[in-house]
This record gives sequence, structure tokens and C-alpha cells, in this order.
Amino acid sequence: MKTLKPSFEIVEPSFGSSFSYAKFNENTNNKAHVWHYHPEIEMVFVNGGSGKRQIGSHISYYTEGDLILIGSNLPHCGFTSETTGNKNEVVIQMLPDFLGKDFLTLKETKGIANLFEKAKYGIAFGKDTMKLVGPVLQKMSNLWSFEKLLALLTVLKELEQASDYTLLNAQHFSIYSILKISYIF
Repeated sequence: MKTLKPSFEIVEPSFGSSFSYAKFNENTNNKAHVWHYHPEIEMVFVNGGSGKRQIGSHISYYTEGDLILIGSNLPHCGFTSETTGNKNEVVIQMLPDFLGKDFLTLKETKGIANLFEKAKYGIAFGKDTMKLVGPVLQKMSNLWSFEKLLALLTVLKELEQASDYTLLNAQHFSIYSILKISYIF
């Protein structure tokens, strides 16, 4: 049995930042439809439109936009193309320790550490959370680096407190799972 192996993607933080932020409008969609993985946690907000989610062993479809959080080394494909009808897409990528090794051990940030643990399964957030954080994510493109960081922390706190979410993979799935299977076969 031949398995398609995901490719490794190198992610560079935005200039002067500890994380990567990219916004694609409907005319310049994110063309990253390749099955890939990277050590960064990835947050994707798709404003409007419909498309397919392929994250780990999970495949599903979304309508009227999407908001997802993908854990480190969790293989996935891009979510939009010229046919999805989205207004724009925001992609944020950050290493789990992008604010330092001790930051997520603080009492105030334990919830974000738990969110990052759940992200190992892939998380799809509901419409209420999308309406709450979507505008913040879109406006981040107009902010300076420090304000952008504060906005990201605010979004992560909102996601951590959200109750309208679905874990996409029943079991933890990562590139290491694929490599083990490939080695066995």
C-alpha cells in the first residue's frame, strides 16, 4: 500500500515578529493545497465561502467560513482556492513556545497551554466564536507588531474559553504516526 507522505513546510515568522501572519484576499487565495506539516501551530480563519478540511485523518466540509486551529506537526491541506468563494483568509503560524518556554506555565496562560494540547487533534470552532474573533483576526493586518501580538493573545484567550468547538481527530494524529506506519510497511 502506497501512502502519500506530507511534505515539510518551512515557516518563517513575519519580519519583526515571533509568529507568522498572512492575509489572502479573494483574488490572491492561499494556494497551499499540498498535504504538508510544520512544527508551528496554525490558526486559519476563512471569511465566507465553503471548502474542504483535510486535517490528520479527518476530512469534512465547511460552509459560510471556517475557523480552525491545527497543532504542531499535524498534517493538513490548504482550505481555500479560487473556487471556494471566500472573501479572505487569515493564516497565523506560531511555534508552541513562541513567547518563551515559561510563558505557558504561568497561571494566567494555563488555558492557552491546554488549547495548544487540544490543537494536536485539530479544532474546528463554531459560528459564534468565528463571529467573535474573525474581525479581530482580519484587523490584525493593520496593526504594528506589539499590538498584533496583543490581539493574538486576546484571540487565543477567546478560543481557550470557547465552548462551540469540535475536535477533528478522535485520536492524536501527527507526522510521527505516518512515519511509524511507513516504517512498518
